[in-house]
Amino acid sequence: MLSLRQSILKRNISEAATSIIMQSWSANTHKQNKPYVAQWLEFCRGRETNPYDPTIGTVLDFLVTLHDKGLKYSTLNTAKSAISAVILPTNNHTIGTHPLVSRFMRGIYMSNPPKPRYHTTWKVQTVLTYLSSQDSVEKLDLKSLTLKLLMLIALVSAQRGQSVHMLDTVCMKVTESSYEFSLPEHVKQSRPSFKTPSVILKAYPVNKALCVYSHLTEYLRRTQSLRGAETKLFISFVKPHKRVSRDTISRWIRTTMERPGIDISMFKPHSTRITATSKAKGASIPFQEILQTAGWSSSGTFDRFYDKPLMEESTFASAVLNNT
Repeated sequence: MLSLRQSILKRNISEAATSIIMQSWSANTHKQNKPYVAQWLEFCRGRETNPYDPTIGTVLDFLVTLHDKGLKYSTLNTAKSAISAVILPTNNHTIGTHPLVSRFMRGIYMSNPPKPRYHTTWKVQTVLTYLSSQDSVEKLDLKSLTLKLLMLIALVSAQRGQSVHMLDTVCMKVTESSYEFSLPEHVKQSRPSFKTPSVILKAYPVNKALCVYSHLTEYLRRTQSLRGAETKLFISFVKPHKRVSRDTISRWIRTTMERPGIDISMFKPHSTRITATSKAKGASIPFQEILQTAGWSSSGTFDRFYDKPLMEESTFASAVLNNT
């Protein structure tokens, strides 16, 4: 991001130090911030204002224009952070921590508080029953094996799609009963004070049809001759068998959800994380284990966004029709 680099250099910071500072933002953060920085530069050009040293009124007016376009609190917060990285601090304040900007954001929050996407979640048993009904792992074609393995990993690891997409055989340890993947790249929760947990996939001998270990073993065997030098775990099941994108990972999960009847117009691929953690809590899994498996450092996010009741059908009709 040229404007961000320029902003840092304007503070009499050396090129060498600037290059290191630029690495503190992940590639995803740069990608997320880029459109808002571009809009900010365009806004300032229209006002003939220095984008690196604007008045507080200019900043607030820019945020108002975004709000008028329908942006919600969380998106406005992203935009605020993006331009705050570009604008030079004044009076020991970054623009994002300026009292008036903080008060403005508080006003946005109070007028329309952010709400969780989901108030309920789907039954994981619906998908597990579908997966169990498929052929044995040795008989599955590569496409079916790929989609089934992906869903099993998404459920038993409760990881974000971003993390599943990162799984790499170079960072894989194998034992007789488990696979362990360290995540070599920055994930959403990465920060110096938080150690990103490994993704551990254990054998499940109770039900081989749902054993992520045996399905991963078979997948690695089948793809060994197809992947060449590719080390990313998930590759395309059609030629040329290259690594797949994060969007493809999401599309595959959505496909597996849709087949047994999950309403994909209501529930997105990310909802596997909600379903898995909510069921784990319902099964009295120790809370700390849930947080560790899913990669949360505290219970706040889980309590607010992930701890959801199952979406039940009307109990009245069921009671009437039940002949037991």
